[in-house]
Amino acid sequence: MGNGEQSGSSGRDDWRVRIAGAVGAAVTGGLALLVMSLADMRLFPLGMILFLAAIAVGLWLGQRAGSRLFRAPPGS
Repeated sequence: MGNGEQSGSSGRDDWRVRIAGAVGAAVTGGLALLVMSLADMRLFPLGMILFLAAIAVGLWLGQRAGSRLFRAPPGS
C-alpha cells in the first residue's frame, strides 16, 4: 500500500475521473439554477429536489465521461 494508496482503492490514480465528476456536477447544478430562475420556480421543495437530482445526474455523467477519457494504461 505504498504511494498513498488506501486499502480497498482501485489501485490506479483516478483523480482525473473524480475531477471530471465534480465538473459535471458543477455544470449541471449551474444549468439547473439558470433554468429554475428562467422558469420562475416558486415551489421551493420541488426546486430543491430537482436541483439535487441535476447535481446527481451531472456527477454520474462526469464520472462516466472521465472514466472513458482517462483510462488506466494497459499493464498497470
